[in-house]
Amino acid sequence: MATIRHRGTACHVQIRKVGYPPVTKSFSSITVAKRWAKATEADMERQFSVSIPSALTVSDLLERYECEVIPTHKGNRQEIYKSKTLRKYFSQIRLCHLSVSDVRQYRDLRLKTISPITLKRELAVLSSAINHGSKEWGIFVAKNPVHSITIPRTINSRSRRLEAGEESKLASESTGKLQTIIILALETGMRRGEILNIKKSHIDFARQTLLIPLTKTDTPRTIPFIIKSHSGA
Repeated sequence: MATIRHRGTACHVQIRKVGYPPVTKSFSSITVAKRWAKATEADMERQFSVSIPSALTVSDLLERYECEVIPTHKGNRQEIYKSKTLRKYFSQIRLCHLSVSDVRQYRDLRLKTISPITLKRELAVLSSAINHGSKEWGIFVAKNPVHSITIPRTINSRSRRLEAGEESKLASESTGKLQTIIILALETGMRRGEILNIKKSHIDFARQTLLIPLTKTDTPRTIPFIIKSHSGA
């Protein structure tokens, strides 16, 4: 509800509404103040953007999301990389002006160099940042433009397998930790993130098993931890 107070020759308007941060503005005319208050309250009812700082860019929002939210996510390194890519493109676009057309142009540009599934993951970061800003930081956007974007469907199945001689070549041309990682990946089928997060406490040497507590499906699993000798390793 709007509250109007007279301060000297000015009319100070403050609007408080559940789910929105306080909105304030001063006017020299009571008539103009009442008109603005009525229009702003109507915009709130329709969930229009009323509290986005005019100078706030999409890049600013992404940078805050990158610093405060992404680090709490599993696989945050990939998300941070995607956020930085988005920030470069949207560095000059103000959040209050972000349109479906802007996101569509980004889509068309990125599809020249990346796959649809990769683009989908990038736009998911942008969409999540906008949603989080609206729910947690009081940065309200009338409509998330990412929701109006279509992305071409693609078949993402993988049928590539190592051909004869490739396994030994990988082992012989790598050294140190990289060689160990390659051998472990070949023997267990573990994902990169799973391998890089291995701790000594995860290994049961007596049973020759390895516990993977953090997986893509959030379901821990245990695998045999026996590494065969490789020629050239």
